[in-house]
Amino acid sequence: MTISYFADKSAQPVAREIESVLGSAFPLWERLVCYLAENCQMTGDLSYGGKNYGWNLWYRKSGKALVSLYPQSGSFVAQVVLGKEQVEKALALELGAKVGGMLRDTPQLHDGKWLFIPVTTEEDVWDVKQLLLLKKRPLKTKSGK
Repeated sequence: MTISYFADKSAQPVAREIESVLGSAFPLWERLVCYLAENCQMTGDLSYGGKNYGWNLWYRKSGKALVSLYPQSGSFVAQVVLGKEQVEKALALELGAKVGGMLRDTPQLHDGKWLFIPVTTEEDVWDVKQLLLLKKRPLKTKSGK
């Protein structure tokens, strides 16, 4: 089974198809995408991750992945990989029960903890943002904020 709703390598989805599949989760998707654009000045690349992952919106800087967003029917998955030091910092955060539990229960691999977070609520979006702050500091705006 593929993580993304869009599994066919030969059929790259377009924005309106992604919005349609996300359904009621589209505002949550938009909030995260806008956050990345405004605070990290990043846009995602639509990427095919193979037969197990499918099409995703992949955010990376200098070859390092920040987050991948996998559209699903009525929700989406945010894949965040945290290194050992980032995991230690994340465990000190006040995260919701779902994401906090995933953080504690996901095995630590040599390259970090691979969190596949099902995003279905505002709390999930908030938690993903908190994890992303451990990976990339927001850029300062011209006004210094």
